[in-house]
Amino acid sequence: MKEKQTNEKLIGLVVGGIANEFSKEIIKGIVNRLPKNTNIRLAILPGELMVENFQGDTVSQHNYMFNSVYNLGSVCKMDGLIIAMGSIGWALKKEQIHSFLDQYKDIPTVLLASDFEEYTTVNYDNKMGISETINVLVSEYGFTHIGMIGGYEENVDSTRRREIYIECLAENGISFDEKLYVSSDMSENTEGVSEKLLNDNPDIQAIFCVNDASAVGLYNVMKRRGLVPGKDIQVFGFDNTHMAAEMTPTLSSIGSESVTLGQKALELLLKKIEGEKVESVNVPTRLYGRQSLKYDKYEYSLADLSIINEDLINRMFDECFYRYANETISREDINLKRLFYEILSRMFKGIRKRYIGKDEFEEIGELIDIFFRNRAMEYTDVSKFIESVTRLQTGINRVLRGKENTPVNRLFLRMKDDALRSVSEMRTREFNAGFISRDMFRKFLIKSMDYNHDKDKVRMDLLTSINMVGIKNAALYIFESPVTMEQIAVRDYPELIRLVSVVKSDVIYQIPEGRQYRPLSDIFIQREIKVYNKNFVTFPIFYEKSFYGLLLTDLSPDIYDKGEMIATLIGMVVHLLKSEVKPIA
Repeated sequence: MKEKQTNEKLIGLVVGGIANEFSKEIIKGIVNRLPKNTNIRLAILPGELMVENFQGDTVSQHNYMFNSVYNLGSVCKMDGLIIAMGSIGWALKKEQIHSFLDQYKDIPTVLLASDFEEYTTVNYDNKMGISETINVLVSEYGFTHIGMIGGYEENVDSTRRREIYIECLAENGISFDEKLYVSSDMSENTEGVSEKLLNDNPDIQAIFCVNDASAVGLYNVMKRRGLVPGKDIQVFGFDNTHMAAEMTPTLSSIGSESVTLGQKALELLLKKIEGEKVESVNVPTRLYGRQSLKYDKYEYSLADLSIINEDLINRMFDECFYRYANETISREDINLKRLFYEILSRMFKGIRKRYIGKDEFEEIGELIDIFFRNRAMEYTDVSKFIESVTRLQTGINRVLRGKENTPVNRLFLRMKDDALRSVSEMRTREFNAGFISRDMFRKFLIKSMDYNHDKDKVRMDLLTSINMVGIKNAALYIFESPVTMEQIAVRDYPELIRLVSVVKSDVIYQIPEGRQYRPLSDIFIQREIKVYNKNFVTFPIFYEKSFYGLLLTDLSPDIYDKGEMIATLIGMVVHLLKSEVKPIA
């Protein structure tokens, strides 16, 4: 049996799916905190909510089979685990959670969004951000009718946020009104409860959504009623996900101030692995103002703009490109914060001199182009950036008291143009990638319907053609015999599994039959995996009650949204090929 190198660490992340915004933020936070050229590899194990009879028997059975990947945390050789209990186990009873966690009792573990005091946990400091926002609504807006779309009572964060919402109202002299609160399932399907909230409260002034996803249904209802978030009713969410920045109008949201849940969990876990004693942590939060609730943490006075210094420029960068603080910078990367300082400091130097020469103007313009070519807009949202630049430009022109510096204004315009162009190019790439993926899926399905040839040959052709569905790097493992639901229940997995094929940089390699059998416990440390990838996602290959194998893919940007669909498609094809297909008479 192969062993890991002594200085190599394998970290498992158990999370409730990877397509939802909460999980995406957790994963990206951990990945961004991993140093470049690290000896740490991340194995993401995305399952579903662990609860029986959730949305019907069919959904519960699907979730049960999908959650087979959770057991790999104990079956395989993990050095440590991060478990997002808030997204996978909030509906379980405490004894059920203990039973689930007991399988990892010998592995250093950190829990996310959990209230289990006997475990090391990382949670949001919910009070910090909610208090800031309620205070703004009351003191700056003068509001007294502030409603809330909450979540499940069993969910730790949902319960805490409701309690804090009521507490913050009381601190501002406002009594809690039951009519101003409705419960939701914390998903985008909140139209029904949003209708009730608005019907019962025609004078409502602001609405707190328990998470960003729950604001989607509210937006839909408000649009049908001709109401605009941020104009007719102030709206804010929680988690500060990328979704918030992409909604129309953009959604103000409470999120981590300096470090994400995932980053802090990784930091604590690595210390635990080294034998250090660690304490549970609450991550500070703040409100990120956008169009649905105007708010800027820092206001810049005319006096500030007249004495621009390094601290002020860096504060501007941190406020606008707030996601960049979570990025790991290597020697090879361009430091965007330092580049931003170089651009603005040279512009302000020209402002003070009342002159920017042609050569200097061209050099600053080229630095602006470099800034945006290096993914600057991935760390902010376009409306926030445009508004910030406009406010800065307007303030500077006021400081100049009518003596506008034309070259500086042209440079500000170049910033806005580059930002809009960068966002447009990102959207175009996403659209083209989606079109290509649909075409690949179609070709794969057509190939799977070819039963005119030898069945075994068709099966092998398909299992060695998974690159057709757009996976660039992956490994496909198949059990000799399917694992049943009963075996999953007692974690009775075969010791060996077959590595059928590997995809490396879009090229598929069929593994010779004599080299296919591998210990299931070693699937994350095989040479075929680690030479091309250090962060990968594991999807179960199953159909109905038969668990056929595992698909390990690299953590590419598009795998978040299409990974589960690919695994489901392969599961259907494998099932069809293993079944007797009889022609219809």
